[in-house]
Amino acid sequence: MKIGLNSGIFPATWDPSQKVEATARVGGVGLEINIDANQLWTQRLDSAARTALRRQAQDAGVAITSLCMNAHWVFNLASPDVRIRDLGVSLLLDAIAMAEELGATAVLVPGCDQDQSPADKWELFRDGVMQALGRAEKSGIALALEGVGKPFLFDSALLLRMIDDCGGSDSLGIYLDVGNSTRGGMNPAAEIRAAGQRSVLCHVKDWNPANEMERRLGAGGVDFPRSLAALGEIGYDGYLLVELPPDPTDGDAVARESVEFMARLLQS
Repeated sequence: MKIGLNSGIFPATWDPSQKVEATARVGGVGLEINIDANQLWTQRLDSAARTALRRQAQDAGVAITSLCMNAHWVFNLASPDVRIRDLGVSLLLDAIAMAEELGATAVLVPGCDQDQSPADKWELFRDGVMQALGRAEKSGIALALEGVGKPFLFDSALLLRMIDDCGGSDSLGIYLDVGNSTRGGMNPAAEIRAAGQRSVLCHVKDWNPANEMERRLGAGGVDFPRSLAALGEIGYDGYLLVELPPDPTDGDAVARESVEFMARLLQS
């Protein structure tokens, strides 16, 4: 398994080029780029900028692994407003195109609805995914659905059901997150085994159970040895992408400490 970083581990003021440079600087070999509602890099980076970013990452020995559709919390696929849903699909299509240009292999689609989502939110979400699925299949990009604490797509069983409802395409998979599973009261190792060969990528995060504001790997919230053992059981050999907030005083600190922690864990 390889150690990567979600771009949110670095300051929000840094652009993707700075985050590629920082990933290499702290020893990571993969970077996932967040597509946030207030930082739509799918709109802000033209084709020339994407080509330059891909070349920079290759030269630095950093794989751009994936794009993370955080913007879907706002431009939600289960919104009651068809205009919002259409924007969510459009952003997803843009992300697939950008992933292809950057050499990424996946786009994370959070399994989130909204408080005002209607009773048919399952069908609305499914239809939104389906509108982008053909493009993903043609591009060779995996759409990876992640359970993010919302009941309607809470665990691997429900994510697998959604994949089946979308026709069972090989271009649809599950984005594992051992932190989300643990925080949801589930057994992350069991969730990993349930996802099995549908697993695309894996987020890692942690916190101190006695003080959830203390967020760092090794703080004690997540059972990493059992989670890694389960990943080994299903034959997962992809990226472990650390998803934590940055240190406000040192933009590299959390990323560097996380890479060092994961390196020790993988060697043990």
